[in-house]
Amino acid sequence: MDKKLKYFSFDGVELLQSVYEYINANMYAFISEGEALLIDPHKSQELTDLLVEKNVRKVTILLTHEHHDHTSGVYWYQEQFEATLICQKNGAEWMASKRYLRPMLLSFILNESDKLNGTHRIKEFEKYFVARQYSADITYDDEWKFRWQDLYFEFYHIPGHSQGSCLILLDGKYAFTGDSLLKDIPIITRFPGSSKEDYLSIALPLMRQKLNDDMIIFPGHGSPFSLNEIKTKEELNVQFR
Repeated sequence: MDKKLKYFSFDGVELLQSVYEYINANMYAFISEGEALLIDPHKSQELTDLLVEKNVRKVTILLTHEHHDHTSGVYWYQEQFEATLICQKNGAEWMASKRYLRPMLLSFILNESDKLNGTHRIKEFEKYFVARQYSADITYDDEWKFRWQDLYFEFYHIPGHSQGSCLILLDGKYAFTGDSLLKDIPIITRFPGSSKEDYLSIALPLMRQKLNDDMIIFPGHGSPFSLNEIKTKEELNVQFR
C-alpha cells in the first residue's frame, strides 16, 4: 500500500483518503469492479497509478462544494479516464463561469498561511495549479439519491460555507461534509458566496436532522470523527470565522 494513501475499511468496503499537500484538503476514493468514485478530487499520481493498476476505466466524481481546494484535480481525472462529474446546481453554475479560472479564495488562504508560518506554499501551488472551467454532467437542486455499485448515496443542499455546498450520506452510516462540518476547525462563512445566515437557518438544522450520533464523519479537512465528538449537551459544537 502506498504510504501517501490512507486506507479505511468498513462494512466490507475500502475507502482511500489522499490529502492535498498545499492546503490539507481531503480527497476520498472508492474502487470496485474496474470503476472508481472520487469525492473532492485533487491530482494524485499515487492514486492514479493505483487506478491504472486496478484497470479502472470509468471514474465518477462527486463534489461536496465548488471551492478550488476541493475541485483542483477534476481536470486530471477527466483527462485520464472516462469521467462523470456530479455536483449541486449552484456550484455547477459557478464552476462554469469565467471567474472560476481565478482561484482567489484558495490563494487568499494560502497567503494567510504563509504569513503565519513563514512558508511559501502559494508559489508551489501557483506553479502546479491548472485553471479550468467545468461543465457538470449531472446536477441537482435541494436533494438527490444515487447508487454506485453496491453503495447508496444521498445528497442534500446545505448552503452557508458556499452556495453549492452539500451533505453526502453513504448507506445512512457515513457522511461526507466538505467544509460544512469539521472537527476543531471553524466553519468559514465570510467568503463571497458564503452566508452565516444560510448556514444557521438551512445547513445546521438539516445536518441535525440527517446525521445521527453513531455516524462517522469524513470531513473536507482533518481526520474522520464520530458525530458525538463534536456535540455539547446534544448540540453540534460549531465555531465560525
